[in-house]
Amino acid sequence: MAHDRKAELMHVSETSSKGFSATSPKMGFCPFGGLMGDSADQFDQHLQPVLKRRLRTASLILFGAFAAFLVRNLLAPHIPESATLDVFIPHVLATVVMGGLFLLLRSERQFCVSNLRVIELFVFGLPAVFSTWMQFRIACNCAPGAVESAQTSLLFSTISWLILMQLYGVFVPNPWKRAAIVIVLMAALPIIGALGAASQNEAVRAALGHGVFSSMVLWLGIGAVTSIYGSHRFGAQRRETFDLQQVGVYSLREKLGSGGMGDVYLAEHRLLKRPCAIKLIKPEIAGDEKAIARFESEVQVAARLTHPNTIEIYDYGHTQDGTFYYAMEYLPGLNLQEMVDRFGPLPPHRLVHLLVQVCSALREAHAAGVIHRDIKPSNIFVTERGGLYDIAKLLDFGLVKSVAPGLGSPNVTLDGAVVGSPQYAAPESTLDDSPDVRSDIYSLGATAYFLLTAQAVFPGENALKVIFAHANQQPAPPSEVNADVPADLEAVVLRCLAKDPDDRYSTIEDVEGALSACSCRDCWTQDDAQKWWSDSEETGGRTPTVHADAFTETIVVEGVR
Repeated sequence: MAHDRKAELMHVSETSSKGFSATSPKMGFCPFGGLMGDSADQFDQHLQPVLKRRLRTASLILFGAFAAFLVRNLLAPHIPESATLDVFIPHVLATVVMGGLFLLLRSERQFCVSNLRVIELFVFGLPAVFSTWMQFRIACNCAPGAVESAQTSLLFSTISWLILMQLYGVFVPNPWKRAAIVIVLMAALPIIGALGAASQNEAVRAALGHGVFSSMVLWLGIGAVTSIYGSHRFGAQRRETFDLQQVGVYSLREKLGSGGMGDVYLAEHRLLKRPCAIKLIKPEIAGDEKAIARFESEVQVAARLTHPNTIEIYDYGHTQDGTFYYAMEYLPGLNLQEMVDRFGPLPPHRLVHLLVQVCSALREAHAAGVIHRDIKPSNIFVTERGGLYDIAKLLDFGLVKSVAPGLGSPNVTLDGAVVGSPQYAAPESTLDDSPDVRSDIYSLGATAYFLLTAQAVFPGENALKVIFAHANQQPAPPSEVNADVPADLEAVVLRCLAKDPDDRYSTIEDVEGALSACSCRDCWTQDDAQKWWSDSEETGGRTPTVHADAFTETIVVEGVR
C-alpha cells in the first residue's frame, strides 16, 4: 500500500535529472464528460489514473473470488446448494465478465473519470446482483421447517456483503454523499433479498422473526458506516493532496531544493502546460509585511528585464493561505559553481564566451537602474535554449532571500548592511559607501577569478576575514594559480577587482568591450559547446540540474560597516 500511495502522489508528471517531461492523459472520447484534456476539472485529471488503477485491483480481487468459489463448487464431493443450475450459470457468467473488466482496465486505453464511474458500477454492481440472486435462491430452497438452515444461509450471505462494501470503501475514493448512496444501496440489497425470500418461504419468515433480521440490519449498518467513512476519507485525502499541489494557476510537480527564503518546485502552468520553477516563501517570512513588500517590489523590477541572458520572471502572487510565490523560467543545465566543482576551471576562451553574455544582460539591467548586487558563480546558469548550447542566464536580480540575522558561510548572500556574498562582494558593499554598477563589475571580476582558478580571490571560511581581505588586500594574479590564463584576460579581471571603484571599468559596456577584445574571444564555438555537453553526458560526468533560483541564502547583517 505504501508503494501504491507513492505512485498515486507522483502520477501527475514524470521528471528526471535531465530535464522536464510532463505526462498528461491521452485524448479519448468521453460521452459523459467531453474530451479528456479539454475538461476544466483538473481534479478529475488528477483522479483518473488513481481510480483506474484501483478499479483494476478491485476487479482482479473479485475475479479471483468468483473463480475460487466456482472451482470449489466444481470439485466439491457433494454438490452444494450454490451449485444448482440457476445459480451456477450466473456464477460462470459473472466470473467471465469480471475477468473481462480486469483486462479492460489493464489495457493502455484511457478513460475519463465519468467512464470509470460507469465501469465502477459494473465492477461492484455485478457481485451485488449475483449475491442478491444467490441469497434469494438458496433461501427459497430451504425446506418449510428448516428454520436453522434458513438462519445460517441468511447470516452467511451477510459476510459476502460486508466484504464487498469494505472493498468498495478501500478502493474507491468518493465524496461522502456519493459513497453513502452507493454503500447504503449495497447494504439494502441483502435485506430486500431476504424479505423477498421470506415472501416465498415459511422457514425464511420464521428465521427473520427469530432475530436474524435485526442481526443483518446491525451488521450491514456497521459495515456501511465503516465503508462510507473509508471511501470518504480516501477521497478527501486525495483532494487535500491535490489542493496542496496547486499554487495559483500552477501545479507543483517536484521539489527542486530549498533556500533561505523558501522552497523551489518544478511546476507547470495548468492551461499553457509550460514548465517553470516556483519559489514558495517560508511561512515565518510570509508574515513579515515589510519583507514581502520588498520582495514584491524587486520581483516587479526583475520581471521588467527582457534580455535573453536574464532569467525570465513569469508571475507572482499569493496562495489562498497568504504564502508569497513567484514563477520563473525553468532551466535544465548547470550553474557555474557546479560546473567548476565537477570539471575544474573553465578554459579562458569558454569563460570569455559566457561572461560576454552576462555583461550583455547586466547592460540592460544597469540601463534600467537595477544593480544585481549578488553576482557569483551559482547565480550564472549555463543551459541550452533553442538548439544553442552554452547560453548563460543571469539569476537573482537583487531578490531578498532571508531576514535571519547573523553571519554564516562566506558563500552565503548577505543583505541589509552588507550586500552580496562575501566571497564576491565589492569592498564598498561592506563599508559605508552605497554600491553602484561598479560593485557589480567587482563581483563579476571575482566570479571570473574563481572560474579561471577554481578558488576564490580570498579563500577562507570566516565571512568577516574574507570581507576584510577584499577591503584591504591585493589579490594574487590568476596566472599564478593557473598558468593557462592569458595576459590580456588577466588584466581585465584584475582591473575589475580594483579596490577603488574609480580604478575599475566605469560601465559594464567597458567590461564587455575589454572581454571582446581578448585574443581568445572567438575561440569557443557552438560546435565546441555541443561536443562538451554531449561528451560529458556520455561519460556520466554531467548530471543536469535546474537552477531553482540558485537556492541563494540571504541574511541581514547588523553592525557590519
